[in-house]
Amino acid sequence: MTEEIDCPISYGTSLYKRPPCGGKITRREPILSHDLIIGHIPGPTKIEEARALDDMVPYYIYECENGHTFTRPDGWADVPTVPPGTIVSHGYFEVGTITNKPPLWYTKLSDEEKDNFLKK
Repeated sequence: MTEEIDCPISYGTSLYKRPPCGGKITRREPILSHDLIIGHIPGPTKIEEARALDDMVPYYIYECENGHTFTRPDGWADVPTVPPGTIVSHGYFEVGTITNKPPLWYTKLSDEEKDNFLKK
């Protein structure tokens, strides 16, 4: 396992800046496209350098122990992967709703096909 990464979520205004959450990252969920051809949504390896389109990796929704969710590239934190539709909202959206609803093509796959797809 690589070094542990803490939750980077921070809130602030021009008058007040609260420090980052600092909670431990607990799990991640793949972000899937509505189209099977695209499958797992790709993005740049480094968030700051989004110009290089030839260096793309799958993106995930990461969740911290305090319920914060955020999008980061594969390998950002070494945590267990859960199936799409597992992580629920704790804040921005209606509380208790699925943050990343699985697309129809994914729901029609058998359990074995889902496992094989997520292991790619």
